[in-house]
Amino acid sequence: MKLAVFADIHGNLRALESVLTDASQAGAEDIVFLGDLVYNGLDPQMCFELLMRYKPMVTIKGNSDEYLEMIPSFVVNDDKDEQLLKHYKYTSIRMRKKARDEIAAFDLTRRFEICGVKMLACHGTPTNIGEGLYESDEATLTLARTMKEEGIQVVLSGHTHIPADFTVDGIRFVNPGAIGFGLDGDTRPSYAIIECVDGKARVQFRRVEYDTKRYIQEVEHASEGFPLFKCLRYALEKGKMPA
Repeated sequence: MKLAVFADIHGNLRALESVLTDASQAGAEDIVFLGDLVYNGLDPQMCFELLMRYKPMVTIKGNSDEYLEMIPSFVVNDDKDEQLLKHYKYTSIRMRKKARDEIAAFDLTRRFEICGVKMLACHGTPTNIGEGLYESDEATLTLARTMKEEGIQVVLSGHTHIPADFTVDGIRFVNPGAIGFGLDGDTRPSYAIIECVDGKARVQFRRVEYDTKRYIQEVEHASEGFPLFKCLRYALEKGKMPA
């Protein structure tokens, strides 16, 4: 069985369309989505509708998905907070309530088994939605030991926007990279195909092309009223955040 593993779409419909086409051509039979679907992009509702049309077997909530739930209680202390709240609302008002409610109900973690391989899916880490997993971190070693005790063989996570595939204490950690915008210097959307064969997971990272220039122009136009989109524009052009 082949799984397409997606993360960090961030409302980028053009990139998502290209990735879905590529995943179909690669023979993917189902989708695991690791969170951050709608915020910080121009087409949140359409991204939600398109992904849900494919009925992913796993849907995880990301930290930026959670931002929409924070709007009613968000406290504005300064100009930066005011811009953040305005940015959150930009996404929220472009979505139907039903879609927002469904995303709010996405799992924070999900355990599943494919062809004898036991996996855990999360956005950041299994215990913190807003932290990433890195090979050299002591926290990753601690998590690996916990996963081993619980019989998990592969941990799937996103959040960092950087593709990764490493093993710590016998536990394999796979991050498919980001669809909406990468932070590894490569501006192309990234995702992973996982194929389970004879009780082992084979991982293939794939990069796809889409009309990046057109999306950048659209984001630039949106930044006239929402200055925080300037950071997104930079990431789309450079594959990293501004210093």
